[in-house]
Amino acid sequence: MNKELNFGTFKYFLECYFNVSANYDELEKIISDFNSFENIKYRKKLLAELELILQLQDWNIVQEFVKEYGMRKMNEEKLKWLINVILDNLNYN
Repeated sequence: MNKELNFGTFKYFLECYFNVSANYDELEKIISDFNSFENIKYRKKLLAELELILQLQDWNIVQEFVKEYGMRKMNEEKLKWLINVILDNLNYN
């Protein structure tokens, strides 16, 4: 992943919704809140950003991104889990 790529909506999701005070077992509720409070434009943007992250598969950069903006240290398996749970629960229709 190019370090210059800007995943602004994913950053926003990490900082404002799934921040360090949130528990992993709350993730689906947090995504539900995101679906409720954010308009379709931002939900689609998050979808596109996460799909691009999965496509690029540069997990070292993703780890640093999540560490910086979500204040969480996650291995590759946990990152893939996080992204897939968000994608599975994101309402973008």
